[in-house]
Order: sequence, then structure tokens, then C-alpha cells
Amino acid sequence: MAGKICIICGKEKRSNQLLRHKNLLLDDKFSICRDCANEVADFDKEESVIEMAQLANLPFVKNLYIDVKRNSKNPDFGKYLKKLAPYKKFQTFSDSVFTTDNATETVDITPELERRWGKDYTEEEYAYFESVLQGLMVIKPATTAFEIQRYVANVKLKDAFDTALKEGDPKAIAALRKAYSDDSKDLGFDAVLSGNDDSGKSLTERIQKCELTEPVPDDDRYKDAEGLEKYIKKWFFLSMKKTLGLASEKEVEILNE
Repeated sequence: MAGKICIICGKEKRSNQLLRHKNLLLDDKFSICRDCANEVADFDKEESVIEMAQLANLPFVKNLYIDVKRNSKNPDFGKYLKKLAPYKKFQTFSDSVFTTDNATETVDITPELERRWGKDYTEEEYAYFESVLQGLMVIKPATTAFEIQRYVANVKLKDAFDTALKEGDPKAIAALRKAYSDDSKDLGFDAVLSGNDDSGKSLTERIQKCELTEPVPDDDRYKDAEGLEKYIKKWFFLSMKKTLGLASEKEVEILNE
């Protein structure tokens, strides 16, 4: 099968060499190759990553950009897209988020920040920790100081896991992956995330979830929605009363409607 022409380098590339972009202005003959996307998106220059995302009509999410920049040995646009993939709410460039949640790439190192995370971290590291913590709070808000301490421990566990991945230590990666996964499950993050994401569920599954979790509206329009009560009353009770000669004239009229 013929490939497509990359609009950046002008070379014909195979499908497995191309970016899965969402730029509707590119017809079937043109695309963007992965090599060019990785070359154009310089992770030392945030604006270049934004421009690449805009060209491909893919979302730019600053928290994920910082994550890839900080934890990847050789950050590139492909690694950024892998980080982006699980988030169903981010589809096109219009879904972009250009700020972090209550954190920037650097922060003022306050005594409160040092008490929470410990000392001897850089401003960027503190900012990253705060950003990840705020992300966890969005997923499942902590209600006690103890829960916040658990969240902080989870963030540090994630940081240790990311460091092991970056350094390529297989033993540490295996141990930390299990520890981080188990801790996230204990905190209930996996259940909340899987419960919140309905994107892969059928309409029937969503209705079943609603029936099991949502309150019944206090509105007469929703009572006996399938008419079962009316059906049973008319065709069982009234019919039985008529057979036994106990039905009133009005009830007989209802049966004859």
C-alpha cells in the first residue's frame, strides 16, 4: 500500500512511520511523520511542543508535558502522546490545558512545602510534586490530613518508579511498579478512574450504571415508566373483579376502553 507525503520533510513514509494526527485539512495524500514530529517538538522549548500539537490538531496538556520533560531520558512527541493516550477527555487541540493545577514549573520553596515533601529538592521538583498531588485530589479529593499524607507518599512512590524507568534498572522497575500499583489500588484511584470513564461502554451499560448508582427522580413523569402498574391493575385485578361480578360500571368501562 502506498504511503503518504510528510508535509514537513516532503518524503513519502509508510503508515507505521506516520503520526496519528487529527488535522482534517490534510487529505489522503499527506500526513506528518513521527521523525519530524519528534524533531520539531523540542521539549526544552514549550512553544515548539504546542505548535506541533496544533499542527497535528492534538491536545497540549501542560502537566503531561512537564511529566515527559522531567522523567524521560530523551523526551519526544511520541512519548508525550503515549502519556496522553489514556485520557479520553483530551481529543483535539481545542481540549488543550496550558496551565498546571495550582503549580507552575517552578514554585517558591516555603516551609510548608518542605514539611510536606522534605528538603533538598529543586523548585521544578517541588512544582512537579504539587502538580501530581493536585491531579490526585481532582480524581479523589482527600478529606483528612492522613489521606493527604498517603497521597504524598503515593506521589513519591511514583517519582521513584519514574526514576527507575529513566535509569533502566529492571529489578527496581519491577518492585516499584508493583508497589505503586498496589498503593494506588489501596487508595482507590483505579476504581474511581475506571468508574468515571464511560467512553468505552455501550448505552445499555451506561443505563445499567445509572440505575444502580443514580437516585430515582422525584417526579410523577418517571413513576411507573413502563406502565406495568396500570397494565396489571387493568388486565388482572379489574378483569378478575368483572369475572367474579364485583366490578363497578366505571371499572367495566375502563376494561372496555
